[in-house]
Amino acid sequence: MQNLFSFRFSENIWRVMPDADPFSSLWAIELRNPDSREVSFAVIDTDNLAVKWQRHVEGTDWWTSLTAFSDHHIYLHNYRYPEVPEPTDLLAVNVETGLLSWILPNHLLVSNAGNGLLEIATKQGDSFKHLHCNAATGEVQPLMAAPTEPGEEIILTEPVRYNEGNRYFGQLAQFINNATGGHNPAAIDYLEKRPYIIFSYYIYEQDKTVQYLLIVTDQKQQVLHEKLSEEREGTGRSTMMLKASTLVYLKNSNEFSSLTLS
Repeated sequence: MQNLFSFRFSENIWRVMPDADPFSSLWAIELRNPDSREVSFAVIDTDNLAVKWQRHVEGTDWWTSLTAFSDHHIYLHNYRYPEVPEPTDLLAVNVETGLLSWILPNHLLVSNAGNGLLEIATKQGDSFKHLHCNAATGEVQPLMAAPTEPGEEIILTEPVRYNEGNRYFGQLAQFINNATGGHNPAAIDYLEKRPYIIFSYYIYEQDKTVQYLLIVTDQKQQVLHEKLSEEREGTGRSTMMLKASTLVYLKNSNEFSSLTLS
């Protein structure tokens, strides 16, 4: 196992998304500064141990959100009417430069249709009209049956959350207690990548929630035990995911870290 990369942003990491290409080492990051109410985006290359770029993207605002990453672009949704939880515009950002490639007002992304096409939709009255668009140029085309490009599926795994009351929680909590010399978890996120077993767990310390990462082998050999954050206000959502052999996890809400499991 090797520590691949770690980078601390000044903004909070709000969303992390891998490239849909299973052979790509690129990850898109949505960053938010709640004080200035600004959103920015970044792309990290975990193979080359580098942040390719980080910037405020033209045409975005506080309500913009990262929605997909494929075809050498990251795709964003704008919400022109924040009181309505429905995207209004679709933006594409070049993954190499971080510059806006195209924008489709009044359209939203439905799915990747393969063969360099996206399925999009635009509202017409109370329903939606579905279309295709060129992923690279944004050129809109009539919807047609398009076979999905052959290839391997993305290997992306997110952990299973175990809380008190779950039938497996007691057994996992006891394992963590034994491995750490006394930690009693309140919630456990669990991943497997044989021969590794990965836990992200939360304990209570002085009325605050503290999060740890624990990695052991299936022979119960401890590989890593690290504090990820302290003084959290709750257990929140999962802060780790696995793509192929790369484990990505967040520390203190603003630090991106990755390990390769081999």
